[in-house]
Amino acid sequence: MVENIARQPLDADLRDLAQMVYLILLEYDEDKLVDLWEHDQMSFFIARIIINQYRSKSSPFYKLIRKYASKAEDIETFIR
Repeated sequence: MVENIARQPLDADLRDLAQMVYLILLEYDEDKLVDLWEHDQMSFFIARIIINQYRSKSSPFYKLIRKYASKAEDIETFIR
């Protein structure tokens, strides 16, 4: 799901995004998750979490990962 939303292959940043989604789900209210599952809405809920985390500039994923990854340079540039 993360690859589809990001429209790119799974790399280290997207793996971090997946881990953040797992953490969000683990911290979410269990009764609400059960209700989402029973009403067959879990996939949509997870997709919305991923979209919000990936596209928002105020999300924890952006603040911790994406903001710095866009400014980072590959180590190969320093070796040459």
